[in-house]
Amino acid sequence: MIASGLTEKQLYQAIKAVNKKYNGNVCFNRYPEKVGKRFRFTLRVKDSSGKGAKRGFTGRKTIHACWHVHGDYFEECFKLNPEAVIMAGSKAITINEGNWQDRNIGSIMQPLYYSEACECE
Repeated sequence: MIASGLTEKQLYQAIKAVNKKYNGNVCFNRYPEKVGKRFRFTLRVKDSSGKGAKRGFTGRKTIHACWHVHGDYFEECFKLNPEAVIMAGSKAITINEGNWQDRNIGSIMQPLYYSEACECE
């Protein structure tokens, strides 16, 4: 992901806020790296058996942060700066659009939506 309109300090503040909900299990996989005026980073969990871990297509738990972690993290970022923009892949996520959009990451025969690929809620 690439964030613009946020400082490195704010990115860490957002992680701290999200960790209150996910029992301290969320961290950066790729620490914020400055690229011009923006920061590149990725999220993960420390323990794949803990809260916020994404499940793979086969049900196997991974260290990747789930859809809920990402959505909550983006919400925290937007609280810190409502003008922030986060690029996730080719999608621009802003306070008004993009966050909490669900999509099928499985197949047509065996659909699996981002929101279902974890055990958060």
